Amino acid sequence: MWNFGFLTRWGGILVAKSWLLYLILLSVLFSGCADKKTGQTVMETGQAPEESVSPTFTVAEPTTVYVEIFGSAFNPQELKITRGTTVRWTNKDSAVHTVKGEGFSSPPLNKREMWKYTFNKTGTFEYSCSDQYSMQHGRIIVD
Repeated sequence: MWNFGFLTRWGGILVAKSWLLYLILLSVLFSGCADKKTGQTVMETGQAPEESVSPTFTVAEPTTVYVEIFGSAFNPQELKITRGTTVRWTNKDSAVHTVKGEGFSSPPLNKREMWKYTFNKTGTFEYSCSDQYSMQHGRIIVD
């Protein structure tokens, strides 16, 4: 299959290990150049990619919907749901966040932690992060 006999002339095992290390480094370098979502190659600009925040998301029947906390923002910022829908917040930020609104409050959420609440009353529920006062507020409209 592969003939590595020529490597013994240049130091044997040491050269073979060097080649293996070189191949591993190349694969790591090239694997970081692809966008995980689209598979497209991205150029390094030295700037963090911008996350698009969806302003409103509508849910027609009771189910579970998801809100991500990332970049000190709730995404989507506003939900329109029906009564009985569960909202699950997931902290994808490195900072600790606590979701707090009228009648509900999460424990402090570390990165990758989640918390859910079922909205059984109609109305408009404003919520915010009690740990980050400057963070945008979210809104849930329950029909």
